[in-house]
Amino acid sequence: MNRFAPLSSHTEDNGFTLIELLVVIGILGVLAVAVVLVLNPAELLKQGRDSTRLSDLASLTSAISLLQTDVSGLTLGSSSVAYLSLIDPAATTTAGTDCAGLGFPSPGFHCAASSTASKNDGTGWIPLNFTRFSAGSPLGRLPLDPVNDASPLFYAYFTDGTTWKVTGAPESARYTSMTQTGGFQGGSNVTLGGGFPEQWVKVPGNSAFGTSDFWVMKYEAKCAMGGTMLTTPDTGYHTLYDSQSSASYCTSANGKVVTTGIAGYPLAYVSHTTAKTYCQSIGGHLLTNDEWMTIARNAELVSSNWKNNTVGSAEPTGGLFRGNSNSSLAMDGANPLSGTNTRTWTLSNGQVIWDIAGNVWEHVQRSTMNAGDAVTAITLPPRSDLGASWNWGEYGGAGTVNNANYISSWTGDVAQAKVGSLTPSYNSTNGIGQVYTYGAGGTQGTTVFVRGADWGSGSFAGAFTLYLSWVTGSTDCYVGIRCAR
Repeated sequence: MNRFAPLSSHTEDNGFTLIELLVVIGILGVLAVAVVLVLNPAELLKQGRDSTRLSDLASLTSAISLLQTDVSGLTLGSSSVAYLSLIDPAATTTAGTDCAGLGFPSPGFHCAASSTASKNDGTGWIPLNFTRFSAGSPLGRLPLDPVNDASPLFYAYFTDGTTWKVTGAPESARYTSMTQTGGFQGGSNVTLGGGFPEQWVKVPGNSAFGTSDFWVMKYEAKCAMGGTMLTTPDTGYHTLYDSQSSASYCTSANGKVVTTGIAGYPLAYVSHTTAKTYCQSIGGHLLTNDEWMTIARNAELVSSNWKNNTVGSAEPTGGLFRGNSNSSLAMDGANPLSGTNTRTWTLSNGQVIWDIAGNVWEHVQRSTMNAGDAVTAITLPPRSDLGASWNWGEYGGAGTVNNANYISSWTGDVAQAKVGSLTPSYNSTNGIGQVYTYGAGGTQGTTVFVRGADWGSGSFAGAFTLYLSWVTGSTDCYVGIRCAR
């Protein structure tokens, strides 16, 4: 071989073509998306914040327990106040305010100013002076929720003067199930606070009814003992029998507390007077009719609460959800049902509330512009038949539903604008319900508004359904309560 022979003019190209580069980049892009989907950075951030919440509440639980052991006669705070880690922008004093700057109803809440919220000397969001600890404060500062807004991602502290509880709401999918059992919590009595805030819903106010933003139980009121939601004694219809032989049945005197949540049976056999007392026992009040109307009027304008996602539609393809109104028993919060009987309603702020349109009837306070509770006799609206009997009457006027009886006129005590849909022509075919009244109208001794419907009310059920044959002392297995703050 001639070592001086010229090299071949052909050389091999070892680089990548443009097409190959694009293919590789495409594959890397797909892998990157797959990694992001698997790792889910947003969920990891939520889990990180939940880890912080668990740590914070463990520290608070330990510190409060030590302080209560170390300091004789320690004052734990007011039993009628929910102490929140939220910052009140209107707070200017070291004591903070009642969360008015955040739109919370008054009284019943405490929020501190930004300058004092984390202080450990009793002026922070928890009303305990940790500097009194003999060995030095176990907390250099009070922790605040990593998000700390009214979503409700904030910490809360409750006390009945003897026992106490701290709580926080999880936000990651990893801890979703914990929202069903009260969220992250610790303390000597985890039933305090009536399930607030994890099992309560914030409702946008409505000036037409004199309501500012308020909180309401997500589910109907129930009763708990030792952290367990009660299902006995059962009335026979999966509602909890509240014996009227003792007005203190569901109170701390009997080791029980009024609360709300997914488990347990709705509290029933409760008189109007006892209902108010129960709600007051957890720092709230019995839902008023103006608050009920604020919820119902808000929800009727949200398309997802209509069977075919069309506001104003009618059955059989449309209409508002009527809740659990076609069954033989009341239900807990495990099954939302579907179709016409869907039990959940979504408000304009995205909050979800259960059983407004059917499950158990609910006492509400008669109120004018959300002030007071009228328990005098009601001047009843007559039906079109003017019969001497109690029966149902349609909203919406003559001939609206196969010429059925309808409310022929309204009264000062029961005005259509106070109890009915935003659209006066709606009737039971739109899923709003009916009014149970005495045909001839007048005064028949009834004193109380009962709203919603029970599990067997059928087409009479609806968020605007109003039952008027009830008095202050009446009780039954199908009538319960819901509290507001």
